[in-house]
Amino acid sequence: MSKLINGELQDPKVQKKIYKSLHKGKISTVNAIVVHQTGAPSAEHTFNSYTGSANGAHFLIDKQGQIYQTALTTQITYHVGRIRSRCIEEPKSCTTAELTAANVIYLQKGISYSVRVKNLHNHEKAKSYPDRYPTNADSVGIEIVGSYNTKTQAYETVNAKQNASLKWLPSELSTHLSLQAADVYRHPSVSYKQASEASTASW
Repeated sequence: MSKLINGELQDPKVQKKIYKSLHKGKISTVNAIVVHQTGAPSAEHTFNSYTGSANGAHFLIDKQGQIYQTALTTQITYHVGRIRSRCIEEPKSCTTAELTAANVIYLQKGISYSVRVKNLHNHEKAKSYPDRYPTNADSVGIEIVGSYNTKTQAYETVNAKQNASLKWLPSELSTHLSLQAADVYRHPSVSYKQASEASTASW
């Protein structure tokens, strides 16, 4: 059984490669896990980007299934982006009045799409989880190494070794953080990302 001590997941399966530049403030409560794909062909490409980028996740699974911890789970990282409206995506999750309010923001005429998305994100993040999707401030991110093909607009298929590690990692984190199966999300489900990202991931 792994241990989670001061934000470090301690287990022989996990190699530490912490990038303090990814840390953006303390997480008070972790409510969810978000699964991503890197859009890069190797772990090294992602590690190199972490040295000069503000964006990154807490864990990375390479093509051999090796798990790296790249940020402490006690720290916010920028990995989610602007969140979708749970009300719009799952209408049964909210009242008719709440759905109407979300649609008024999202469909407002005379305002650019990017501004409408920003306004809806701000509207959503004021809610409590799980009435909204997880944000950077209350979620842990897991990246899976996988390229993105701009011609086919599709991410690389997650391989068997990666999926084996992905079955283990969210399970261990969920035990330590008191999360449920429903608290693990694919990135495109919660944010405005390419639909094929992590579509072949399983846990």
